[in-house]
Amino acid sequence: MKFGVIGGAGRLGATTAFCVGLRDCVEEIKLMDVKENFAAANVMDMNQAFLPVSRTKVSLAKEYSDFSDCDIILSAAAKPFSKEIKDRAQELQMNVEIIAPICEQLKKHCKPTTVVIVSANPVDVFVYIYQKLLGWDKKQFLGLAGNDTIRLKWATEMITGKEYANIGALCIGEHGGGALRLYESMTYGGVPLELTQEEQSQIERECGEWFRHWTDLETGTTTGYTSGVTMSMMVEAIVKDRDLILPCSTPLCEHLGYSSCAMGLPVKLGSGGVKEVIIPQLTPERRLELDKVAEKISGMIASANY
Repeated sequence: MKFGVIGGAGRLGATTAFCVGLRDCVEEIKLMDVKENFAAANVMDMNQAFLPVSRTKVSLAKEYSDFSDCDIILSAAAKPFSKEIKDRAQELQMNVEIIAPICEQLKKHCKPTTVVIVSANPVDVFVYIYQKLLGWDKKQFLGLAGNDTIRLKWATEMITGKEYANIGALCIGEHGGGALRLYESMTYGGVPLELTQEEQSQIERECGEWFRHWTDLETGTTTGYTSGVTMSMMVEAIVKDRDLILPCSTPLCEHLGYSSCAMGLPVKLGSGGVKEVIIPQLTPERRLELDKVAEKISGMIASANY
């Protein structure tokens, strides 16, 4: 299989491509970027880096027609990140204008069976818009959502001292400020994990302030390594038909009663994209919270005129 990356010169796109290549799960990776010289440099470097560890080859995509034989496309295209961005809604206004031209080219040149992974924020909004514009099966559209669960487990390890590898946890809903951390279903070593209210408050604070701490560094970039690892797991699961359950943003929300949005939910990933959406058990209070998240995402989609 072949994997194409739009935004292959950027931190997130390039890191994801590198992580996918290290997994030796695709025949070829194609990188495209408006900064073509940077993408070309990544092609040169990765081709040599993979030689001792992977059979994957890397090439430069100069035109969208070069993606015609790709089975999976990552759209990591986004406007430059800055400290002025305080929430996902601001990112919506920045990035929404670049989506339609990309979708026009993908629809013209790519196979209608292509799986599309979206990483630009607000990712839940953009997953919905990409699917609406391209019109392909909803199961083929995925958004990066696993980082919220990783950060929940990271904060839990930091606050409680429990090992990350043994923590079972899940975030659903919006990627970002509207993420719902399901404390009531957390486990440790397969046994229910009961956190005190103070521990939950500390975890909420650590997760809630993470985005601000990142933007305060003024790097001008979004995250790369965490997202790259997460999305390379998604790609490998699809290529190898793994039936791997991962949290992803998906427009397949009808079973929850949400027909006009996408959101983070655990899904079974395999050949062709999403094979099943795993509906988590929710208390009535959690369901009300999720209803509000769906309403928020739908409102953002409407504000973008979609």
